[in-house]
Amino acid sequence: MASSKKEKKENNNSLSHETNMMKTLWDISQSLYQYIEIDDLILHIIKQMKEVMEAEGVSVILHKEEKDELVFCWAESDPDGLVTKLKEMRFPVDKGIAGSVFHSGKAELIPNISEDARHYKKIDYSTGFETTSMIAAPLRKKEKTVGVLEVINKKRGSFDEEDLTFVTTLTPIIAMALENARMYAELHGSYKELEAVSKEQDTLLRHTQEENIILRQEIEGRYSFSEIIGNSKVMMDLFRLCEKVMDLDITVLIEGETGTGKELVARCIHHNSPRKDRPFVSQNCGGIPETLLTSELFGHRKGAFTGAIANKKGLFETAHGGTIFLDEVGEMSPAMQTSLLRVLQDGEIRAVGADHYKKVDTRVISATNRNLEEEVAQGRFREDLLYRLNVFTIKVPPLRERTGDIRLLADYFADKYSQKIGRPIKGLSREVLQCLENYPFPGNVRELENELERAVALAQDEGIIECSCLSEKIVGRAAKMRPELNVQGTLKEMVEALEKSVLSQLLEKHGGNRTRAAKELGLSRYGLIKKMQRYGF
Repeated sequence: MASSKKEKKENNNSLSHETNMMKTLWDISQSLYQYIEIDDLILHIIKQMKEVMEAEGVSVILHKEEKDELVFCWAESDPDGLVTKLKEMRFPVDKGIAGSVFHSGKAELIPNISEDARHYKKIDYSTGFETTSMIAAPLRKKEKTVGVLEVINKKRGSFDEEDLTFVTTLTPIIAMALENARMYAELHGSYKELEAVSKEQDTLLRHTQEENIILRQEIEGRYSFSEIIGNSKVMMDLFRLCEKVMDLDITVLIEGETGTGKELVARCIHHNSPRKDRPFVSQNCGGIPETLLTSELFGHRKGAFTGAIANKKGLFETAHGGTIFLDEVGEMSPAMQTSLLRVLQDGEIRAVGADHYKKVDTRVISATNRNLEEEVAQGRFREDLLYRLNVFTIKVPPLRERTGDIRLLADYFADKYSQKIGRPIKGLSREVLQCLENYPFPGNVRELENELERAVALAQDEGIIECSCLSEKIVGRAAKMRPELNVQGTLKEMVEALEKSVLSQLLEKHGGNRTRAAKELGLSRYGLIKKMQRYGF
């Protein structure tokens, strides 16, 4: 009779425990919709598990791929202080029962930890907690194991198969919660990125007047070219080349006509390079006697020649750690070319009058308005020096090839000299801009700058710069560029006369370059040639 009552009580307890487990499963399934934050959700689940399973602790351990280790990410334990210690724990993925379950992908019930050689005792030693029994189950999502769920130490009795089934029922729910959290984080991150992009677009719209700066920022990202004005295609290509060579400690040869801004490009490269905190020095190599140039570049010793009353440091030594810019390098004498070649090959200089060489670490950026390959062919420039100088070549286009930048440059120079001489102006008239765009500017940007400085000086205070402020050569050129319309004859004859006049003037404007003339006219090159043949060009 007593035995029957005992069995009945055990059955009731078993039924009650099973009921509690089902109730817990229901509660946990509902909590998936109640918690937004993953921390709150996981802690709620493992707290419920700890209570219903009468365990001393429950932990969620995740795999960190960057260091290939397992980390305690969430824990619920008696005593509470153990949680803090566990969160500081991490161990190799091939250690412990958790590591074994992670690799096998199969849940395990270990009723007696002391008999399992896989147990990683270091965790118990570090936390002061004794693990006696355990259920460990893998956390899997999309056929990939991402961690392990551990339930530690049954308070009364031992873990059984029913407990194991309960744990393995919950692991997919926890894995799904982790996946949802990852997707939510990605969506939230994407939303923040879109929000940032939206703000950036608003900022760009508010600053449309700063078109030149904005365009450069799009190309350079982290570099600033505030002193180089232009947003034409050829200038965008130039900015890209500068960006590529800035961080490369190699020699650069800048080619371009006089007045195109070669030194400005060189300074831009230096001030955005790793050498930016060291000196930038420049020397024009044209029109200077060889002896004087040698002294300037390499220095001299006291008494080396008449007038050398003290030691002088050369520019290569002054620029040590930085950059030296050699303008018009194509005009160097053969002897100077030999000396420069030694610097580029060996990094050594010898001052005039010195008896030994000295090491220098100086980046060389050179510039020329000559065709150095032709100079080599004529025997006026060393071929081996050319190879050393033009490791990386940048060609600065003449202003006539970037007429789309003239408006930007003109506004920039007008504002610059308006502030410099204290004469406020409102801007440039449309006629002035047309005159400037029709002029070929053989002196390039430098000539345009001089023209705008003069125009600002002649303009009325707070007025508009008119054609009367421009020099006669620019206004006269614009007048010649206006098509002459013959009002005599048939309509067809007048149209042909106008067309012939426009062709003539545009070919002259572009120096006979048919490709550029055709592009401005909106014709194909073949179409332009047919019209030229028609009109006898």
